[in-house]
Amino acid sequence: MSGLMTQAHRRSATDGHVAAIPPALMIVVQNVMSTAWRVLLEDVRQGDFSICDTTEDQITERLQTILGELDAAGDSAVLGLTEFQTPVREGNVSNYDGTHVDKQPDLAFRPIRGRMPCRNTVPVAIFIECKPIDARHPLPSTYCCDGLIRFVNGDYAWGVDRAMMVGYVRNVCTLPGGLSTALDAPRLSAQMELIGRLEELPNTISGDAVCQSIHNRSFQLPGSTSSVGRIAVDHLWLYPIEPCEQTRCRDISAC
Repeated sequence: MSGLMTQAHRRSATDGHVAAIPPALMIVVQNVMSTAWRVLLEDVRQGDFSICDTTEDQITERLQTILGELDAAGDSAVLGLTEFQTPVREGNVSNYDGTHVDKQPDLAFRPIRGRMPCRNTVPVAIFIECKPIDARHPLPSTYCCDGLIRFVNGDYAWGVDRAMMVGYVRNVCTLPGGLSTALDAPRLSAQMELIGRLEELPNTISGDAVCQSIHNRSFQLPGSTSSVGRIAVDHLWLYPIEPCEQTRCRDISAC
């Protein structure tokens, strides 16, 4: 059998439906990301790393290494972590219809086999997109139009009903206020197919704020006659010890 996911194989993978990720698994991922960030901040304090002078990819790669250490420790590091396989960074996946086969979500947490019933494990994961937020990377254009949109248009997480955005905030922009202001702009809200308003969720075990936005997805999975439906995206913003710059959230209303 060919390893390529043909249209026929894709229909059997999803059967036109998406897998429902239990909220408890989302909480574990929020907590492990928050915990990994605290370890990274300790590296910063010791002079081993700089959040302000590095790229998004460098930050994510460093976090992946820390996540691997936490994964090795299992539930003694973060309760519930043994529910997942080792986190993957930039693992190639296709978009919803297979027209782009090399999409690379920044991180993916896959539940251990049997944790979530499904016909194919490839599209079933908690996919995370990470974006910096600073003067060079404005919240609406970078975080929303280059990041969040990927969960709305079927590039990422098309086989599940939940996903996650992580912001590396290097300026003075806070959650939920900064994101709420951006998503309140009518044109950006329409582009993100936003449903309702941003909802605040319980903080992580390290005290980081978490919010959730709900988005419609108008595309259809192969083999289905209706749109795939809504996706809930959790937002976790992570901050350096001190802001790298004093700029604030930039109000750009659309992509």
